Amino acid sequence: MRADRGARGPAELTLTAVALGFAIGLTLTGAITYLALYSGLAVSAAIPAALICTGVIRMVRRRTTLLENNLAQTIASSGEALAVGVVFTAPALVLSGVRQDLDYWEVSLAAALGGVFGVLCVIPLRRSLTRLSPELRFPESEACAKVSRAGAVGRNSLRPALLAVVGGAVFKALQSFAGVISGAVEGAVRIGGRVFYGGIDLSLALVGVGLILELRFASLMLMGGALSWLVAIPLVADPTGVPHTELVGLARQTWSSDIRFVGIGAMIVGGCWSIVQARTSIARGVRAGFAGLRPARGAAQERTDTDLPMRAVLTAIALTALATFGFIWWAVGSPSLALATAIVILVLVVAFAAVSGYIVGQLGSSNNPISGMAISAFFLFTLVFVVARADLDARLALCALLTSLFVCTATATAGDTAQHLATGAMVGATPRRQQLVQLLGVVAFAFVVAPIVVLLQRGYGIGTTDADALKAPQAAIFAHLADGVFNAGRFPERMLWTGVAVGVALVVADSVLKRYGSSFRLFVMPIAIGMYLPFSLSVPLFVGGLLGSLLRGAARRRAGGGPSGDEGSSGEASSPDRAAQASRDRVVLLSSGIITGESLVGLSAAVPKWAGWDVPWASLDSPLLSLAVFGLCLAAVFSYAHRATTAAAPPASVPLSGEDSSGT
Repeated sequence: MRADRGARGPAELTLTAVALGFAIGLTLTGAITYLALYSGLAVSAAIPAALICTGVIRMVRRRTTLLENNLAQTIASSGEALAVGVVFTAPALVLSGVRQDLDYWEVSLAAALGGVFGVLCVIPLRRSLTRLSPELRFPESEACAKVSRAGAVGRNSLRPALLAVVGGAVFKALQSFAGVISGAVEGAVRIGGRVFYGGIDLSLALVGVGLILELRFASLMLMGGALSWLVAIPLVADPTGVPHTELVGLARQTWSSDIRFVGIGAMIVGGCWSIVQARTSIARGVRAGFAGLRPARGAAQERTDTDLPMRAVLTAIALTALATFGFIWWAVGSPSLALATAIVILVLVVAFAAVSGYIVGQLGSSNNPISGMAISAFFLFTLVFVVARADLDARLALCALLTSLFVCTATATAGDTAQHLATGAMVGATPRRQQLVQLLGVVAFAFVVAPIVVLLQRGYGIGTTDADALKAPQAAIFAHLADGVFNAGRFPERMLWTGVAVGVALVVADSVLKRYGSSFRLFVMPIAIGMYLPFSLSVPLFVGGLLGSLLRGAARRRAGGGPSGDEGSSGEASSPDRAAQASRDRVVLLSSGIITGESLVGLSAAVPKWAGWDVPWASLDSPLLSLAVFGLCLAAVFSYAHRATTAAAPPASVPLSGEDSSGT
């Protein structure tokens, strides 16, 4: 890309960069919104956005700059972060019964205010996070910067990604419109007076998520699913007198009414434990926040070290807090309750935004525990009003859920903003321009995410027992928490405390394994998610993780090495390790394409459903045929990925991800 020349510096904030960022962002935002509602899992779109922008912008304009590309990818992934925060919490308003339907303006305004809060609160921290904290590596920012610099790599890699998008779209069209492939294949049997369930969701997107998560995380989620569906349900469900054709319904009902609350209890422990583990990062993040509020005096204001005016930023934070007060007053009808809620939101958002930025600097945005922080915010909000001896009524339940929505969107966008500012620092971008387009991005995409969620809620249903309904696991957790706190007696407390005990046991077991240096770990959060999710979702995730492991193993063998990570005399990773990393890079890109293609078709299928048309147009209703077609598609994905990973690669691969997790 063109070198930085002249006194004015290279082109950065251009119409091409802005238009491309919003165009790609719309696609990624729609895909991530559908995926997060469908599976409860979300993968960071920052690195795929960097690679896609790199490839597309080179084709649109031959003469372009590195900074234009960086600005485009900043905009492109801002909507994805906001979408995750919204879909993890907003549907809980309906699932808990405090709202009859999702309201476009309520969700859009809450998302916009929360997103703006997240961006604004990170701006004072920018210098502390990116310049004054050398311990923060920002691993995914490093990957994005390398992708942007290696423009040729991005361009050459765009064609297989586009083919993967087409493949995922065709598969979902055969499923959602033509009815050739069933959405899931499942069954149950009676053995020894107990009911045992098995099933698999036929989704290439979930396989793609498993490819990105890697085998160890996917295995832990499958382990959690096995604990719920193959251990707990047989112990709890009584199949006496139940016809064989209704055993699947019995297993589902038992999971819905009892067993998934065990998963919720374990997830609460996992979320709180993630905060405990990050306690040092939290303290440093808060200190960095206060340090960031003191602008450096006498320092030269270079282009690469200029933020939006701090006075304007603090004024904007105050105005956003005032707008939040007005919004909650409009939502609940009580000025005193709105004022108290707005104060709690402001305190929690400022604190958790600093925490989010620091954790992203250490671990990457894919490992940012936004669900854990949102759950903590829910309990802290409730604790404040319990101490104040307030009546825990429906209005307070609404305020608690809105607080979780604000905190979740703010922490997600805060982490995303910190990551992009770090990427900008690595490539020589102008921070104030990044901050400006990030603000524009979250506001614009807030009014895009809301209609997508509303459309999916009306087209498929969210969190219901319908076969086609989107599961929305995180939102269901917040709904159940609201029921337990504000509607006493409707919550199976025994199952919840059982889950808490399981979560504590997993934390203890994992601590022991860590102390003795075991390579096998029992991370509580992926196991808890597996316990909470339908078992049929965990199976394709495991299949994807297994395929990814096989592809990396094949890459190592081709490079002539074993599983070791020896280093050569130059200090570079050995050839087998570079080959395995290059294989993962391409697999991540292909998986992102499959996820995008299937998710967009799944999103479009909600339109005729919402309009009252019957889709799919036909249904073969043949489990064997569905499994056969799905198996052929998996074989095609593996074969294509294998060929893609054996393609000529540069001497040093461009890492496309840090250690991805579920984004929870």
